Amino acid sequence: MLNLIIADTSLETIPINVFKHPSLKKIRNSGKKPKEILLDRSLHHFAMMSTKLDEDYKRGRPDILHIALLNALATPLYQRNHLKVFIHTIDDNVIIVGNNVRLPKSYSRFEGLVLNLFRDKKIISEDGQLLLDLRPNTNFGDLLQEYVKPEIVMGFSTTGTFKRLELIGADLASYTNGCVVIGGFPKGHFSKNVDSYLDKKFSVSDMGLESQIIISRLLYEFEKNVLV
Repeated sequence: MLNLIIADTSLETIPINVFKHPSLKKIRNSGKKPKEILLDRSLHHFAMMSTKLDEDYKRGRPDILHIALLNALATPLYQRNHLKVFIHTIDDNVIIVGNNVRLPKSYSRFEGLVLNLFRDKKIISEDGQLLLDLRPNTNFGDLLQEYVKPEIVMGFSTTGTFKRLELIGADLASYTNGCVVIGGFPKGHFSKNVDSYLDKKFSVSDMGLESQIIISRLLYEFEKNVLV
């Protein structure tokens, strides 16, 4: 079994100080409440910059998670129940992804699904299967210790030691419950809390590759060692 954690993910509802910015008057007049709006840099960039939002360079990109999940959940590894997926957000919420989840490919539908999850804390299928489970106020350490309980935690960052992905995939296959951590944010590095739990940290390219690329290539290399 391999555990994938998408960490420090840019997924949150709009902060109240950003929501109150004069540039977002039309949004406020629409009747929507802050808890009904995902922070999105493509829509809220000026308000984010004007309010000097902390670590703004890592925030407001829920589309990164959407693309990363579509890649991970489409793999044979996940579909054959050899992969568990967890999401840790930048504001310390955790989302546990169930088995056999099929996410909407449309971003607008994905956004609606996430907002429903934030409101209801669970997304359950028509046949009663738990698809998404939100655990509020759960930090990265809690996620590892209470839910994942891995033998080893490998992180991927440009600050890590270079190693070829095929070698990492083979190494991971030697563990019965390994864990890989990939950032769900556009710029910067893991938070100090996340970084402190990484047993090993690797770089796999001299370029800053996007999260979905790392996920796809890593899972493929792992698959070659565990799937016949």
